[in-house]
Amino acid sequence: MSTTLPSAPTELSQFPKLCELRRKYPVLYRVEFQTATKVETHSCRHATKPGNKEKNQNQRCIPYDYNRVVLDTIEGEPDSDYVNASYVDSILKPNAYIVTQGPMENTVTEFWRMVWQEQASCIVMLTKTFDFIRVMCVQYWPASKDKDEEYGGIGVSVLKEEELANFHIRTIKLYKKDENDEVTEERTLLQFHYTEWHSHTCPFGNAVLEFRRRVRAVVGSTITNEPGPMIVHCNDGGGRSGVYLAIDANMELAEEEDAFDVFGYLKKLRQSRRGLIENLEQYKFIYDTLEEYVVCGTSWFPVAELSQRLKQKSIKNQITKMNEYQREYQQICKQTPRFTIGDCAGGHRADNREKNRDVLVVPPDNFRPYLTSFQGNSFTDYINAVFVDGYTKPREYIVTEWPLRHTCGEFWSLVYDYECAAVVVLCVPPQGSTNFPTFWPEGRHSKKYGPVFTIDHISHNHYTNIKTWVFRINKKIVSLTELMAGVKAPPKTVQLFQLTCWPMGHKVPTSTNSLVELMNMVERWRQRTDYGPVAVVSPDGRSRCGVYCAANACIEQVIQHGEVDIFQAVKTVRRHRPQLVENMTEYKYCYDLVLHYVLHYLNKDMNEKK
Repeated sequence: MSTTLPSAPTELSQFPKLCELRRKYPVLYRVEFQTATKVETHSCRHATKPGNKEKNQNQRCIPYDYNRVVLDTIEGEPDSDYVNASYVDSILKPNAYIVTQGPMENTVTEFWRMVWQEQASCIVMLTKTFDFIRVMCVQYWPASKDKDEEYGGIGVSVLKEEELANFHIRTIKLYKKDENDEVTEERTLLQFHYTEWHSHTCPFGNAVLEFRRRVRAVVGSTITNEPGPMIVHCNDGGGRSGVYLAIDANMELAEEEDAFDVFGYLKKLRQSRRGLIENLEQYKFIYDTLEEYVVCGTSWFPVAELSQRLKQKSIKNQITKMNEYQREYQQICKQTPRFTIGDCAGGHRADNREKNRDVLVVPPDNFRPYLTSFQGNSFTDYINAVFVDGYTKPREYIVTEWPLRHTCGEFWSLVYDYECAAVVVLCVPPQGSTNFPTFWPEGRHSKKYGPVFTIDHISHNHYTNIKTWVFRINKKIVSLTELMAGVKAPPKTVQLFQLTCWPMGHKVPTSTNSLVELMNMVERWRQRTDYGPVAVVSPDGRSRCGVYCAANACIEQVIQHGEVDIFQAVKTVRRHRPQLVENMTEYKYCYDLVLHYVLHYLNKDMNEKK
């Protein structure tokens, strides 16, 4: 093993080997990080002046004097030229970014003065406004499209907001008025707000790459025609901002010169601002994300190319003896996370072990729903279920197994506690099966499940290959604490959809059209009810469910952006349960489902949404 520090950029073709070496010898990460971050030689005199200290979130992430953003001075206000912000070069372009802290109550005006002065066209926000029970950053834009705000003579209004699972995109208008209240100048910018990057953690690499793709797709377009630098901030303008800059700048270098310079750019970042990339985990994350970019490449394509792409994917490579479907699925399996018994401790506890159909398929504690309805001292907060992200919403689905006879109460607690809009059942067990008890009322009567939940039948409809029931869930309060506090448990309504053309033992349903129609029925119901996630049920909580979630996410992407990216959709559904989309047959069927939707439903559904 050589501990020689990188002295030049690494060619993309060699980068996976570089990452593999660092996984084998993790000390290499540490040597690089400590070497690049131990020397910070520039002065921060302006940031530490008494009049400016209260304008800093903390003293760890402050601008150096030589490259700080200097605001136009306001007459009669000392230190009005200060904002906690730094110009930062990319690898190829000087002053490509302005890195700043998230605005505080007393610095929102300075933030918008800077945006206006620097003619910024794009803001990249990498923090929630509230996280870990504290304010990370004030909401510096209007709370609704109906209400404008004014900050230091600059009017701010939100024209449009698009919500995706991991980030929001807001179109914001800035304007100035004269003494007659007439608008004299206005500009438009875009704010890209990454909402799933928690403090002190690293997000999923493929989600950050998708976020960066969306940012770069509009920077320089007609809507963002101002020439200013990209403004990037997290809560303090430190770790997360540095990570994003390192990924963005290295990908820019790769697009121009087919190379990465992770170590070299880290040194440059630390000479540009204190605290950029603040710990070793973030540094490793940069390597991992850039490796994912190299290995996976571009997986999305316009929906107009779908039929042609599927023909190409079926052609077998004469060297590898694999077609493109097989190569993609093999790559997904390599990058699927592996969870330890410790990660899934809740499912392995003695009092929860009998609630699992398969002890090898249990949810990670970080990604499972915790039951909150009290049903008795013998009940726990556990059910074998996991959250799965959709395309437009995080945790859009809850994937779970067919309830056992003694876990039906937990199932209805899940539906009630998380206000599930719909329950999707993707199988029909054998009639009278004791291993798969019916967990909903079969007639027009009510039935009790567990000590507190009673399910009332409201209505039902039977279609070709699809059955639906509307139920009312009634909950009885049995907790003494809740009774004394006068807690009410209002009834909740849910619709259950059962697909009857996917027999047990079959890897795919006998009617693709029926599955697509079921997806549409669920979506129409959700638009009417606007409740929480969809509970997706299969015999074992692993087969079938991944197909449903991944295909749904892809269909949303087709409708919203005219794109198809099944590779990334399947990677996403496997984040929290690695067994989802468990074989090549299911993976290929995801493509077939989306193709069927595009050919038979797309134009009709888009016309309905207009």
